[in-house]
Amino acid sequence: MQLKIDTPAILEETLHRLIPLSRHMGITVADYDGKRLSLKAPLAANINHQESAFGGSLFCLAALGGWGLIHLKLTEKGLDCNTVVGETQASYLKPVREEILCQVALADDAEGFFAQLTAKGRARTQVAAIIGSRDDPAMKCTARYHVKCR
Repeated sequence: MQLKIDTPAILEETLHRLIPLSRHMGITVADYDGKRLSLKAPLAANINHQESAFGGSLFCLAALGGWGLIHLKLTEKGLDCNTVVGETQASYLKPVREEILCQVALADDAEGFFAQLTAKGRARTQVAAIIGSRDDPAMKCTARYHVKCR
């Protein structure tokens, strides 16, 4: 299935259509500046028994943010590829007790990733996600995504 995700609004619709959990979580695309993607989700739909955000919801938001950012960049470059998350590492630093904000960015060598993807049809890249603010993160997650062009 070819995915052409070229705007934040189309990304949000695509997430809700392909991954119904994202709709149930209330995930929305907050911002995309060409380098970073920000997603939001309401606390009420993602709350746990401690009255803070459920760790699984935070992890899901980070994983979907990375997937979404990669697909926005793939569409910008005219590439039709399949993307899956491979390895991840997450650190939960403090509870989230308000609207959840997730910010994701590609690794520093993004151009090398796209060059390899274009040349070989497959590549891996790393995405860093932060829940909360960069100055005071509640969670940090690093994920490696495997991308294969069709």
